[in-house]
Amino acid sequence: MPDKTDSNSLLTYILLAFIAMAGLSYINFMPGVVNALAGSIGFNDSEAGQIVAFNGYGGILGSSIAIFLVRRFPWKAIMMITMAVLVVIDVCTVWISDYSVMLGWRFLSGVLGGLCVGFAFSILARQDDPDRAFGLLLFIQFSIGPMVMFVLPSLESMLGGYSVFFVMAGLVFLSLIFMFCLPKLLTDIAPAAPTVAANKNIFGRSLLLLLAIAFYQIAANAIWAYVGLIGLRAEISNENVNLYIGATGLLGIAGAMLPIINGNRAGRLFWVVAGMVLSTASAVLLNFSHIVALYITAMSLLFFSWTAVQSYLLAVTAELDTSGRLSTIASVVASLGFATGPLLASFLLDDDNFSNMLYACAIIFVLSFLFLLNPVRKQEQTTATADFVAY
Repeated sequence: MPDKTDSNSLLTYILLAFIAMAGLSYINFMPGVVNALAGSIGFNDSEAGQIVAFNGYGGILGSSIAIFLVRRFPWKAIMMITMAVLVVIDVCTVWISDYSVMLGWRFLSGVLGGLCVGFAFSILARQDDPDRAFGLLLFIQFSIGPMVMFVLPSLESMLGGYSVFFVMAGLVFLSLIFMFCLPKLLTDIAPAAPTVAANKNIFGRSLLLLLAIAFYQIAANAIWAYVGLIGLRAEISNENVNLYIGATGLLGIAGAMLPIINGNRAGRLFWVVAGMVLSTASAVLLNFSHIVALYITAMSLLFFSWTAVQSYLLAVTAELDTSGRLSTIASVVASLGFATGPLLASFLLDDDNFSNMLYACAIIFVLSFLFLLNPVRKQEQTTATADFVAY
């Protein structure tokens, strides 16, 4: 348990990051969820993508509600109640087999999970080191994802296809326990005043940054949702697909380490641009997944760049608005990407041909790059000027 007087300790950041991850934890092992829904649970490929999308759209609604509650209500009480209900909902999913009921049930789960994520993003943004906070969030996400993908085949053999929902419930329950381990945070005492106000330049940069986050998440999650099926349709065995996804997913840990280690000292722009190039290349290479080496390479490029790009973009939002509200809005936008990606992919599928979807994702990555270039560069210049003046 962290020292109650040290709200800025590494352990406190880790606990907060884990709690922020758990509300919509399925995103970290989405291929496993889609594979289960389209496999032993009995839905078809498109239905599986749409169920995951509805879960994500529920997350959007929940995070949107959090925008209006985050500075008005005690965040710990709301999150603890919401998490307790979410555990029950995830466990009860195992008794649902009807497609329409499943859509509504997972939408409700998404609402509660999104509410937790919205509050947690606000708290992360108001810590002293947002690069570290969001870097740890992505670090934990890409640690949990591969571990779950590794153990899912064994769990499914013991508990059936619905075991993935037991995993979700377990992660939320663990987060609920972690809530009791948190020290008293500065945000518990006095919420920061909003700083994004009438400045048109900051508003414009915020809007472009949010568009960049949304477009990146749409493309990345479209690929993430179907990367398992892409491998299976390329005649790679189910065991190897899970192995490759789990192993390459570990590279996301390395990408998340960049902002944790470097913070903003070396500048964010270089890493963001490099990440965008790697992400676009991964979408193109996945068209050649019948060559196992290219399938593995494509996933490696995406998973490494995904965590670095997102943690740096979220850190920029935290600097633009120290009240945490913009970061909560960013969580809504990210949820929009989480949901829209699988839904878009499901509409672009052509039987077992994923090419239309993958090339569309490459184009969306490029659009995201165009949106983020100006706000990241401007914020880097602003930070450098402030550091020079302080010096």
